[in-house]
Amino acid sequence: MKALIDLFWFKYSQLQYAVKSGDYLLINILDREIEPVLQAIYHEEARDSVDARLQFQFVLDLLQKEAGDVSSVLRQRDVLQTLADRYLQAGSGDGFEKSFAPRTCGSFQKGRVDEGFLNEAILDCMPDRIAVITPDYRYLYTNSVNAARLEARPMDLVGRHIVEFVGIQRFEQRVKPNLDRCFAGELVDYTFAKELESRTIIVRCRMTPCMSSTGKIIGAILILQEIADRRHSIAA
Repeated sequence: MKALIDLFWFKYSQLQYAVKSGDYLLINILDREIEPVLQAIYHEEARDSVDARLQFQFVLDLLQKEAGDVSSVLRQRDVLQTLADRYLQAGSGDGFEKSFAPRTCGSFQKGRVDEGFLNEAILDCMPDRIAVITPDYRYLYTNSVNAARLEARPMDLVGRHIVEFVGIQRFEQRVKPNLDRCFAGELVDYTFAKELESRTIIVRCRMTPCMSSTGKIIGAILILQEIADRRHSIAA
């Protein structure tokens, strides 16, 4: 697995150089060479949990590199789901699965980041709103609960800037400063109030750095919990 991944990044760096240089002949050659390597990485069956983690980490790193390319982001998102289905299907009964990651919603710890591994199947089970934001403030992932609150499908949010949904004022005053703290390695936990259908809702937002296996921060995991405003209940 590692040899394939190293080969890909070598060719990827060559491709980036060719693009910057405007060498279209070299670009075409590298495009033809890099795709089979990419497919080999996607389809390689991991021999153990180390190889599986390398495979997942590769997809996450490529997502980070190509965050501005929506088609590439959607492709990597589909690959992540395929890998999750391949290695984490409940009931497989082998020790490999147990040693790699939790299988059920009940065993998932909210906000846990295990060497950059994100299991979408598990996150989609959570009742809270969950999203993963890249360092350039774009959606890398959102679960169905959060997407529904934003009146969109999860796949439609991937690659879009968070300012589209919170507005420039709230982004600059609250969201961006807290995300920047998280991208700097800090665990962030704060609450705010908002009006929803003539009701005041208190939202607790927790931000956890999403770390790669090398210790690099590749995003922030957001968990938002909505509760009724207790002040109104007490006053009533």
